[in-house]
Amino acid sequence: MTNPQAKLVRWQTAELINPVAGAPRRPLSGDTRTLTMNTFEGHGGKATAGVWQATAGSFRSDTTGYIEFCHIVEGSCRVVDPDGTVHALKAGDPFVMPEGYKGHWEVDEFVKKVYFVVVTH
Repeated sequence: MTNPQAKLVRWQTAELINPVAGAPRRPLSGDTRTLTMNTFEGHGGKATAGVWQATAGSFRSDTTGYIEFCHIVEGSCRVVDPDGTVHALKAGDPFVMPEGYKGHWEVDEFVKKVYFVVVTH
């Protein structure tokens, strides 16, 4: 079944409009600051998309209860798997953190990503 009222959702990533300031919930080192601009919500809040950026620091990731697709649009970082595998990521790199992913992020200076999150429960 299609929704005749549905329209394509587009947004720019250069400058975040009315972002929400924050910090990682599970910091490891540094004084990381984040900005998040949510641009889409659907399926009763179970699907969201937007832009997120972070300053230098290291922090844990835990995607329990959701899957997240990411695409780095600016800067660089490393995402480290629980087994120690290091994924060096830069602008243009897409990746998925599956449900229950418990790695950590290492940001040397700055990173910005576009994300799409789907709640799994």
